[in-house]
Amino acid sequence: MVKVGTLIDELGRPEDKVQIVRRGKSNTRIARSTDYGRSWASESEQVPSDRVLADDGQRFDQHSANPAHATHVNIFGEPAARLRIQRVYARVTKAKVYIGDNKWTPVQDVATTSILFDGGASAGWMLPTWHKSSPADSEHNQQQDPETREAASAPAPSTADPATPMPSAAHPVGQRFSYIRVSSADQNLARQREMIGPVDKEFLDKLSARSRAERPGLERCLDYLRDHDELIVASIDRLARSLVDLRSIIDKITAKGASVHFVKENLAFSKDSTDPRATLMLGILGSFAEFERAIIRERQAEGIALAKKAGKYKGRKRALTPEKVEQARHRAEAGESKVAIARDLGVSRATVYRALSEQS
Repeated sequence: MVKVGTLIDELGRPEDKVQIVRRGKSNTRIARSTDYGRSWASESEQVPSDRVLADDGQRFDQHSANPAHATHVNIFGEPAARLRIQRVYARVTKAKVYIGDNKWTPVQDVATTSILFDGGASAGWMLPTWHKSSPADSEHNQQQDPETREAASAPAPSTADPATPMPSAAHPVGQRFSYIRVSSADQNLARQREMIGPVDKEFLDKLSARSRAERPGLERCLDYLRDHDELIVASIDRLARSLVDLRSIIDKITAKGASVHFVKENLAFSKDSTDPRATLMLGILGSFAEFERAIIRERQAEGIALAKKAGKYKGRKRALTPEKVEQARHRAEAGESKVAIARDLGVSRATVYRALSEQS
């Protein structure tokens, strides 16, 4: 039986619905979802166990249904209020608090560690615990039966506040999403987030990518977009690696009825966009971005060649230390399969084969 869970990011936000292949005390091996829980990627990866919730993917489903909302919990872990998220930081989150009658407080600071990013499912449409109702309201509520009280506490839909998504909406129409990509796992995301501004949901790739196949965040983003949604990207070079790739991605977005906006270049494309100047500018800027990357790669190759000549270039760090290679060799000689050894060491099967062949 397939074990399903929710993968959360370093701030506690649901990132993907995943298959739990093997759970350990420190690390867990997972397979990411290729279409939001209906099938799984053939390649697995290892992540810290505290980032995987064994909840059958419930947290991911809740968050995906209403990504702009969350639940604030008290020190006992009990729901205290419904939040509308504006911006999430490591320590503090900017959010509005629901105070009833379809009204929200101004944006205020809430400790990020006290937030469940569950689409507000745990809080429902409850008032914050610090909200004081009048004695008359309390007496009136006590005289009502539970179903009447629940119906009375739920806010009526309002056209005056279209930004407030109702909990029944599986994917509210016209949401703002962002796609952010950095070339290394430790690169700062703040600059792109600052350029993009507040969004309903963020999709992220943290590794250098030479092709679409190596960008799971982008694939999830393209799969999630719906009619009238808007995708915000800091700049053209963050979305695509070549002009052909750029045109293909934009066509896929607009074919779904969504639009894409590049902040740095101030260009926007949608299904109904017919501005030939924007298309021309896209081609020019995409070509320049591609040319710039080619120049960078050429200079990098020249630098590596000079470093090798001077005896200073050692290449990238090996995936397996000598101790792990020795451990793999002993296990292989004992009859264990290379697949099992690779899985336990968190590397590919090819890496194990290569390491053992080099040692022999």
